[in-house]
This record gives sequence, C-alpha cells and structure tokens, in this order.
Amino acid sequence: MRGSHNATLPWVGIFTVVLGFGVAAAQGVPRADEQDFVSRLAMSNMAAIQLAHLATGKAQDADVQKLAKSALDGRLKAQKQLADAASGAGVRWPTKLDEKYRQVHERLSKLSNENFDREFMKVTIEQDRDFERTLVARANEGSNGAPLAANVNQWAAKTLPDIQAHLKEAEQVSGRLAKAE
Repeated sequence: MRGSHNATLPWVGIFTVVLGFGVAAAQGVPRADEQDFVSRLAMSNMAAIQLAHLATGKAQDADVQKLAKSALDGRLKAQKQLADAASGAGVRWPTKLDEKYRQVHERLSKLSNENFDREFMKVTIEQDRDFERTLVARANEGSNGAPLAANVNQWAAKTLPDIQAHLKEAEQVSGRLAKAE
C-alpha cells in the first residue's frame, strides 16, 4: 500500500503544477477584443506600408514621393514597435491585406501620373486621420492592469506624434497638388 501511495504522489504533484500553470496562463491571457484590436492596428499599418511602397514607385510629384518614403519608414517603424508591444500576447498578425485594403491598393495601382498622386494623397490623409483618432483614444485609455492593453496604450502615445506630423505634411502636399490643378 505504501508503495502505491508514493507512486500516486508524483502524479498529483504534476497535476497540481499543470493546473497551476493553466490558471496563471488564463489570468495572463489578453482578452480577445484586445488581441483583435491589435490585429486591426497591424492591418491598417500593413495597408499603409503597402500603399506607401506602391507610391515610391508610381508617384510623379517629388513631394509625393518624399512623403511616401517617409510614410514607408514611419509605418515600418510603428509596425515593428507594435509587434514588440504585443509580443507573446497571442495576437494573430495579418499576413495579407483584407478585402477593404486590397481593393484600395488595386484601385490605386491602376492609376498613373497626377491621378495616382492625388488619389494616393486622399487615401493617405484618410488613413492617417483614422489612425490618429484610434491612437488618441488609446493613448488616453486606461489599461485596467492588462499587460497587452498597457503596452498598446504606451505604443499609441509614442506613435501618435509621428502620425500627426505625417498627417500635417500630407495635408500640405495635398493642398499644393489641389492648387496645381
């Protein structure tokens, strides 16, 4: 009897340890809505990166090319920092554009010359404004102690000035293009 009791104890111990890890993991798992939010941010960033990349090759206006290069560099940096902020949180990172962004990319890729420049600027300004609104909301939001939320809120606060500066520059370039029409 004594031998069988000792043989059972290691299993009880392992079960307790596994159960303990399960509870700890469950407490540390980010909420699905937080994970989804980060995934949507990553998708928006990825779309901006791909459009900026497209513009670096298609834009005719030197200021549009410069802005596209700046957007590409800025959004790549933001994407890496977002990935760092969400590291280990189980976020599903997008691997391709969703239908909405794919259609925008396809539409812009068919344009050329001044038509491309103007449309790219309109889309860029729209994306930057949407992104800015999202970042402002997140930078001012509490995290309720959730690590992913806290990291993303810090990322938003750090990224916001760059997006605002890019948006201001995009509006100036777009305004100049509109006057040239």
